[in-house]
Amino acid sequence: MNSITVKYRTKTHKLLAYEAMFRRILKEYWLNDSIVSAYKREKAGYDGERNVDYKLSTYPHKNLFIFQGLRLANPPFHFQIDTLLLTKKFICILEIKNKKGTFKYDSKQQQLTQEINGETKSFKDPILQAEAQKAHLVSWMENKAKYNIPIETLVVVAFPSTIIENVREDPDVYKKIIHNESLHQHLDRLNNNFTEEQFTKADLRNLCKTLLHEDTALRTDLLQKHHLTERHLIKGIPCERCQHYPMKRLYKKWQCPNCYSTSFKAHQRVILDYFLLHGPTITNKECREILQIDSPRTAHTLLNSMHLQHDGRNKGRKYYAPYMSDFPQNSSFPHINSSIFEGPLFF
Repeated sequence: MNSITVKYRTKTHKLLAYEAMFRRILKEYWLNDSIVSAYKREKAGYDGERNVDYKLSTYPHKNLFIFQGLRLANPPFHFQIDTLLLTKKFICILEIKNKKGTFKYDSKQQQLTQEINGETKSFKDPILQAEAQKAHLVSWMENKAKYNIPIETLVVVAFPSTIIENVREDPDVYKKIIHNESLHQHLDRLNNNFTEEQFTKADLRNLCKTLLHEDTALRTDLLQKHHLTERHLIKGIPCERCQHYPMKRLYKKWQCPNCYSTSFKAHQRVILDYFLLHGPTITNKECREILQIDSPRTAHTLLNSMHLQHDGRNKGRKYYAPYMSDFPQNSSFPHINSSIFEGPLFF
């Protein structure tokens, strides 16, 4: 029996919001170096984590429970764990690195440098980063779960083409910074190091429930971050075929006045993008503004058709965004030439 994934990785709010931004931003603004570079970094991180997810999915261990991406509160802070592994004998934190080129780790200086295309960059010590997450998790466990169990950390380099140089040839580093391809062997090593079971099946089930309940997604205001306002954004629904906007509401469907293509659900992506870029709620008035329609009744019908949670009555009613895991995971950049991103954009 293979390992069990309790929480599957979905795109972060930031990544989804960048994709929403590219769908909503006016064409003359989307080729912005800071926005494109930030998106590429976020997407590369996600791709690296997915590489590790796939490797873990093939690990034959019946008592391994996997959480792909967790954000937990350890007041006054939150801490993020790329991947958390639970077994009966120990817990393991995976800190996933997605950089390419050559990594040089100096355990004496506690410094990581990356060399790629003749350029050298310095980064935070990934081992110390993983140890900081461990300290947060120990504190969280004491407060929330009341368990005391060994916690190990591994820094996993996601891409096999990345060269790892252990500058001091420190034997401990070879066990701390690893390639994704050797992940199974290192998990076997840890499993053999710990002989006593610390958790019962009931303990594992309870801890899994607590982790899922305490997981909190981070929201990022990308419009503010990149100094964008409503004047930078498309008004209404763009046609998926010819990109003309806005589409017009005619007889319970949307029609493009330029190419005459139609859609029954074109409003849904625009409303979801509003949640990602503007906040977790939307009103009837805000819905009419983003869809460029006049009828409050039509807006009411469209919002209710999406089965969104809501409260309030009449003009005071607010509709709430779905859970992050329920947002569409497919990328869609209708008017963007994907070659500018230097690599695959789509999974």
